Amino acid sequence: MSILVKLIADNALWVYIFLALIGLWQIRSINLAVNARNRSIFALEKENAIARMNRAIINLVVVLLLTGGVYYTANILITEVPLPVSTPTPTLIVQLPPTPTLPVLLPTPTPTLTPTPRPTAVPQTVNTPTPEPAANTGVTPNCPNPGGRITQPGDGATVSGMVQIFGAAVTENFDYYKIEFRVPGSDWNFIQAYDTPVPTEGFLGAWNSDTVPPGTYGFRLVVVDVTGNYPEPCEITLTVSR
Repeated sequence: MSILVKLIADNALWVYIFLALIGLWQIRSINLAVNARNRSIFALEKENAIARMNRAIINLVVVLLLTGGVYYTANILITEVPLPVSTPTPTLIVQLPPTPTLPVLLPTPTPTLTPTPRPTAVPQTVNTPTPEPAANTGVTPNCPNPGGRITQPGDGATVSGMVQIFGAAVTENFDYYKIEFRVPGSDWNFIQAYDTPVPTEGFLGAWNSDTVPPGTYGFRLVVVDVTGNYPEPCEITLTVSR
C-alpha cells in the first residue's frame, strides 16, 4: 500500500498530464457526437450519436474522479501512510572447499567396429492431395474517391458469417463514416458509423452477413464531413452464401 502511494505521489505530474489529455479527448468526442446528433436524419443514426455522447460523458466523469483520487493520494494520503524503510541485505561469505587433485587418467582402448549391412530401401507410393477450388475473393474495387475506398473484400466476392471490411476513410473536415447495404434496387440499410478516420489501409468495420438471406447485395462506404456533405461513396457487390 505504502509503495503504491509513494509511486503515485512521485509521478503525480505525469498522471495529471495523462488524465488531462484523456479529458480533452472525451470533450472532443462529446462535441462531435452532439454535432452528429443535430445533423442526423435517421433515428438509428441519432441514437448512435446519443450513445457515443453518453459514453464520452461517463468517461469524462471517470477521468475527473481519477484526478481527484491522485490529488488526494499525492497531497493528503502520502502524509498519513508510513513509507517502507529499506533494510540492507547482508552479504554471505561462503568458504569454498579445497580443489581436489584429479587422478591420472589411463588411455581408453579403441574398440574395433564391425560394419553393419545397410537395409534395402523399399519404394513407397505417395498420394498427391487433390487441390480444393479457391474461394471467390472478387476483384479490387474501383472507388472514385481515394479517401473513401474499400480494398477488402473485393467487388463480386462471395462471403459468409462475419465479414471484415478493410480500406481507408478520410476527408477534409472529417466528421464520421458509415457502412450500409441493400438489396439491389431498394433503399440503403444502415449498419454502423464510426467517428475516427482511417487515413491509410486499415480495419473499417464488420458486417454479420448471417442476418440476411443468401443472395446478392450492394455494399458501400460513405465518408461524411462536418457540413453533412460527402463525396461519391465506394460501392461494391457481395454474394452471401451459407
